[in-house]
Amino acid sequence: MTKSPLTPVELAELERVRRETETGTYYGLLGLDLQASTEDVESSYRAFVRDWHPDRFFSRDAGEHVVLIESNFVEVTRAYKALRDARKRTVYDADLTARGVSVTSVSGVARDERVGFEVRVDRKKGAATVSALSDVERAAAAPPAHPKPTPPRAPPAPRPATAVDRMRAQMTDQLARAKDYYTAGLADFNEGRFSKAESALYLAMRYDPRNTTYSDLFKQAQARSRTSRSASFVALGHQSEQFGNAKEAMVQYRRAVECEPDDGVAYYRLALLVRTHEEDDREAASLLRKAIQKEPRRAEFRVALAELYIQLKLEQNALREAQAAAEADPKNEKARALYKQLRASAR
Repeated sequence: MTKSPLTPVELAELERVRRETETGTYYGLLGLDLQASTEDVESSYRAFVRDWHPDRFFSRDAGEHVVLIESNFVEVTRAYKALRDARKRTVYDADLTARGVSVTSVSGVARDERVGFEVRVDRKKGAATVSALSDVERAAAAPPAHPKPTPPRAPPAPRPATAVDRMRAQMTDQLARAKDYYTAGLADFNEGRFSKAESALYLAMRYDPRNTTYSDLFKQAQARSRTSRSASFVALGHQSEQFGNAKEAMVQYRRAVECEPDDGVAYYRLALLVRTHEEDDREAASLLRKAIQKEPRRAEFRVALAELYIQLKLEQNALREAQAAAEADPKNEKARALYKQLRASAR
């Protein structure tokens, strides 16, 4: 059955969430404003899970977007856990302030005190408008100053932040995020949670693409994750075969093959079932060749392909595979007998 690809709307939403993870806040990830209640946080997260849980895209043709779907889900879940807990939310808001994102809210109006702009948030529409504050409004928004003696000399005015300063601060923040994701990914990797490690390390690479340590561990986690998922599907397929459910077994083996494992077992088992129950010799031959490519020294893979070649009346091909099987495993009696039989027939 043909898998449906992601729609343009879904791709756009994926990109929006990705941008929010890089330059936005937890509030932006969940589509909330600073006045959002705990119920708002819960409702927004439930809606996201309903639409974007990675399990929903297993039957879709998500292609290379699978990793981004999983990493987005990890990031939004992290935002949800931070904002639903009053203590964690207070710490997070304080962290925003420490990083220069100092925002206070008055009567539903969020004011960014760094630049003297006000941001009006419409919670129903999820929209925001930005306008400059007048001097009078800025003075009214400022907290009342406590009287203090006039110093003999006014302190020098702080140097206004330049574009270079802002860029340096942004790079510092990105490198810090990259390190946090790498630390989390390394811990998951060492604990054998390779899928979670893959998602975290992917984000670490996005924030610090020049760090080869991050990219090297990501590749290892990705390979281990594929192998782990494939092994799980192979085990389910083997179990289905034991219960005589060939159709379900083929479904599980196909899922294993889609993970592109490093071994050839899934290709081999699927080839045998395709040949027996679907009588598709062409696909069976392709799967067996793939299995041999993965593990060229597995004699049973080559014997199965040789037997298929015999049925297709491709005797020379069958002889070549039988010979390779006998050489790969001289103790395999079936391989030796088949090679002896085919060599005698060729004379």
